[in-house]
Amino acid sequence: MSKKNPKISYDKESEVLSIEMKRGKSVDSDIAGNVVIDYDKKGEAIRVNLYNFSFTMFRENMKTLKGFTRSFNIKNARFLTHKKEWA
Repeated sequence: MSKKNPKISYDKESEVLSIEMKRGKSVDSDIAGNVVIDYDKKGEAIRVNLYNFSFTMFRENMKTLKGFTRSFNIKNARFLTHKKEWA
């Protein structure tokens, strides 16, 4: 996995929360309910998309998301929402 920090973004219009662990081309995906995990050609997860994710819930759960990144030792994760960034 890349040493870069993951990019977490939210698209308000389509209600999609996206967590990009590393850049890469998706060649395979797993779909379970409203969650899609994209994999690169090495089989490594590169992106997780959560569909029908409420913007209101996203803002209310920001502490939870930040805690999630800390629990996996992901430091300095960038939180983006429709061209806005939260650190």
